Amino acid sequence: MAIVTLAEARKQLNLADDDTDADEELQDYVDAITTVVEDYKHEIIEQRQVSEDLELRSCRRFRLWNVPVASLVSLAAVDGSMTWDVSKMRVDTETGLVRVLSGPPVSGLVEAVTLSGYSPVPGRYKRGALVIIQHVWETQRGKGGPVRGGVIGPDDAHARNFYSIPHKALEWLGAPRPVVG
Repeated sequence: MAIVTLAEARKQLNLADDDTDADEELQDYVDAITTVVEDYKHEIIEQRQVSEDLELRSCRRFRLWNVPVASLVSLAAVDGSMTWDVSKMRVDTETGLVRVLSGPPVSGLVEAVTLSGYSPVPGRYKRGALVIIQHVWETQRGKGGPVRGGVIGPDDAHARNFYSIPHKALEWLGAPRPVVG
């Protein structure tokens, strides 16, 4: 799964339709970009089913970390001793806060399976991902062809912690989601 397609990346790089020599390498960039953006944003971008283990003590409220959450699919003790009826729970899609409305509290080491991420992926995330691909592509090959004045610029020389994510991409992506323990 990827935030962008090979065709979108080729268009961003202004590659000619008949110039497919680098498609295999470019596809590697496309395949990797989702993880880069998700790591920066601290959220699931491309919608998919994910699972996470939680250690809980008799909770009627708990937080899922793989957000945004489209739906809570299942919740079960890792040892198989208990399952909870997720239809009796309410999930805040943005924060991942789950409230048990009725039934027993959740306790022990549990596996939560969710459908998380965006559908469709927001356009600004796609744009940011394409800018990152272009930036990394140009740092490997230099600016060339019709890409003059691409994404590498003096403002990117001081990108501090995120050199591979240029300022132009950060503007598209926005601030990362705060991580609260």
